[in-house]
Amino acid sequence: MSKKYVVGIDLGGTNARAAAVDRDLHIAARNRCSTPAADGFAAVMRSLAQLTDELLRDAKIDKSEVGGLCIACPGPLDGDQGIVIHAPNLQWFDVPVVKTLGDLTGLKTILENDANAAGYGEFIAGAGKGAQTMIMMTLGTGVGGAVVIDGQLRRGPSWTGGELGHTVILDGGRQCACGQRGCLEAYASATSTVGRFVEARQAGRPSSLTAAAVSCREIFTAAKEGDELAKEIVAGTAHYIAVAASNLANLLNPDRLVISGGPIQAGDFLFDQIRAAYVNRPFARPVQHMQILSATLGEDAGVVGAAGCALRLLA
Repeated sequence: MSKKYVVGIDLGGTNARAAAVDRDLHIAARNRCSTPAADGFAAVMRSLAQLTDELLRDAKIDKSEVGGLCIACPGPLDGDQGIVIHAPNLQWFDVPVVKTLGDLTGLKTILENDANAAGYGEFIAGAGKGAQTMIMMTLGTGVGGAVVIDGQLRRGPSWTGGELGHTVILDGGRQCACGQRGCLEAYASATSTVGRFVEARQAGRPSSLTAAAVSCREIFTAAKEGDELAKEIVAGTAHYIAVAASNLANLLNPDRLVISGGPIQAGDFLFDQIRAAYVNRPFARPVQHMQILSATLGEDAGVVGAAGCALRLLA
């Protein structure tokens, strides 16, 4: 086939990243721009079309060599219909992303959830490469996820598969932003790690961190330096991730659990605690099989994963 490249776009509320990727998943060129979210849907689509044109021009790739484009967006969304149902950070409701961007670029266009795209990127080119079944857990403001089973993204009939953050790990537990209580997100996200630390300090627990506002990174640093409260909070985060990991191992028996997001910058300090708590779960066989690894692609995960989805257009 004459089509040598695809384009992957990873759209966020602040920035958008794009990459031209060849059939071997090598990035031929990458570019980025700010997301003009305040100017509305049409302005964002025009910006992404311009970003695509600039990307291909800079890489000296003729559009006739491009087999398709996949845009990874926050959701919920309906990829079959090409519609983003609601993207709060963009203030989008029921917007026709695929038709609009396809018309503007002249490229065959598909839509994917941003967490799914990042997870698929790690599966095909990152920490999950070579696995048969992989789960990705993303720790950030919330907890996101993606599930790849036998090489295929598990999206579900309503395109909401992989919402790991809203699986309940403690019935009746802490309030989650989704309205439930006891969600993983309410315990293991960077936001909840900070929240649990601040609550403990307000209850009178001493800490070397005395500023009114603290970050998750500062808590991990303090824990490494021996702050007892910070160590306790980090150990709690590791425990809750291990509980979720055990459930996922028992449910899907995956080869790998790949963890991404800001907290993984703590490296072995966090991962050693997660693994130690995880391997002590009682149902041993699936636990022993599943590796827990740090994501490796960084900011490229979304565009590589989106490109990987677009490559299926060439199959």
